[in-house]
Amino acid sequence: MIDINEVKQLLQSPDSKNLICRKLEFRPQNLAMFIAALSNMPEGYGYIVIGVIKNTNNYSINGISNGFILDEPIKRALSLLSEQPLIEFGPLSIEGGNIYAIKVINVENEIFFNIPQNTESLTDLFIRDLYLACIKLQARKLYVSTTEDERNDFITDLLETNGYHIKDQTRRGSSASGKSSGEIDIFVENDRMPFTIIEALNLDSLNTKYLDVHLDKIYSYDTTGNAFNVCLSYVKVKDFGSFWDRYCNYVKTREYPVMLVSSDTNADKDYSYSDIRFMTTTHNRSGKLTCLYHICVKIQET
Repeated sequence: MIDINEVKQLLQSPDSKNLICRKLEFRPQNLAMFIAALSNMPEGYGYIVIGVIKNTNNYSINGISNGFILDEPIKRALSLLSEQPLIEFGPLSIEGGNIYAIKVINVENEIFFNIPQNTESLTDLFIRDLYLACIKLQARKLYVSTTEDERNDFITDLLETNGYHIKDQTRRGSSASGKSSGEIDIFVENDRMPFTIIEALNLDSLNTKYLDVHLDKIYSYDTTGNAFNVCLSYVKVKDFGSFWDRYCNYVKTREYPVMLVSSDTNADKDYSYSDIRFMTTTHNRSGKLTCLYHICVKIQET
């Protein structure tokens, strides 16, 4: 059981060496490094606190949303360590703000962070960060009845917090009519180079004509031929399971502006949640294979 008074005491102390504070942190590799660093502290324990910024003499509670879940990233972080440390974790409320605390208890043997032999690709890391951003969006009641742009702004803010360079509503490529440049919902750069395009839309049914417009937009906006792009759908339906089955059946057989090579409806097999799903379609673009991620997020009914 995490002691809230212990956390407060560490936050108020000007020299808390066994405390790591982060405004926001989802990445399993970073969490693994923090856990390994705290596992052998002389104090006998250490804390990772998320939702807080701390300087030497003061701290500020930035807060996180209700329903913030770190179970999956923590599970992945532990798998990267040489042995399993003793940890406790969960949400806390301090000064009216929600934070998340991970307590790492000192163990006898030194714990090391093992760099994976098959390091995750930049694509895998980005999709995981986007997926976790969608989890946080889903938990916020504020976004149950709102516009696509407002939801996109929320996703963009979280991606930028994780270090991605985002250009939203960028004019690029051609519009659906082909007359002028269109506006990309979310355009992501890596090292000042185009990385991926996220085309987002609100759906309250499988409106294939509306979906087609957005799917085709991706290829008119992607002037370089990115290794992967994303179609992100905010879905408000009663039977999400049935919707997802019909969505998969449609997008894996429709005609795309570039040749469809294959599809993978089990691309999200490592993600256990039922109300955020994704699949991929693979395409031949100018002799190279490119991937399109189809992510559907169920927006809970009010």
